[in-house]
Amino acid sequence: MLLFVSKPCRVRVERGRVVLRTSDGEAVELSPAVYDSVVIATRAASITSAALQALAAHGVDVTLLGAHGHPVARVYPPTINKTAATRVAQYRAIVDGRGLKAAKSIVEAKVRNQAGILRYAAKSRRDDYFAIEAERVEALADEIRRARPDAAEIRELEAQAARVYWGAVAKLLPESYGFTGRDPQGLDVFNMALNYGYGILYARCERALLLVGLDPYAGFMHAMKSGQRTLVYDFIEQFRPVVDKALIFARLVLTASNGILDRDSRRRVAAAVLDALGREFPYRAGRATLDDIIVRKASELASYLRGELEEYVGFRARMG
Repeated sequence: MLLFVSKPCRVRVERGRVVLRTSDGEAVELSPAVYDSVVIATRAASITSAALQALAAHGVDVTLLGAHGHPVARVYPPTINKTAATRVAQYRAIVDGRGLKAAKSIVEAKVRNQAGILRYAAKSRRDDYFAIEAERVEALADEIRRARPDAAEIRELEAQAARVYWGAVAKLLPESYGFTGRDPQGLDVFNMALNYGYGILYARCERALLLVGLDPYAGFMHAMKSGQRTLVYDFIEQFRPVVDKALIFARLVLTASNGILDRDSRRRVAAAVLDALGREFPYRAGRATLDDIIVRKASELASYLRGELEEYVGFRARMG
């Protein structure tokens, strides 16, 4: 379970326990039986080295988020299972094309999940426009499935789907948001909310990849660049639409100043995203939370790269 903290706080060891105390007097014991990750989204936080050591010893990682929601620092346990064999297989997959096949499946799943959101909108708004746009997006997902495992071709089809999808999303949002399309550098409040929500999701995806021994810097679709966690960029795509849906239909009150969401808006976004991470989806023969599915899909990706699975299938979410 993830603990998200946006209040000024201190984390230290008290009588053998790691305790987080907020400025308003709330105290939370960071028991590894309850929490596997702590995300701190405030500059007014302090944590002792003793607390970091105790958390790492019990497999609890700590992530610091910047004001825009991007992880700026992370402390995680140094021991990861099957690291050497998994990373050798991962690097080979970059060369032999198996990695790109997995990335293609991830992009296809993302686009089908986007179509699912538009179908949900058509049903809830009783508007055929969204059903028609959903069919256009679904058709592009079919093209991705038929496409060669060629990064440029896949990215072009993904971009075409994005233009249709975000154009339709703009019609679902309050005019006060000022949203006209997806732009990570956009200064409208909804683009900022997406950036912040994706930042929380990014932290969970990176953690999952590290836990299964994968190298977050060695991706398949995104060109490798120094300091860029390109595998996280690849892997996260299949889960982004779940965050989209949570923010699109929540109709949150969002305000910003100086290009940054204010503190209350960031808290509202975080609450919506954490709720989405805790939501259960059909998975295999049962159900699992999205947070759990992220770890399972990372494990499946590692198994696929090691040759233990014949193919990697991207995550398809039931959008309701």
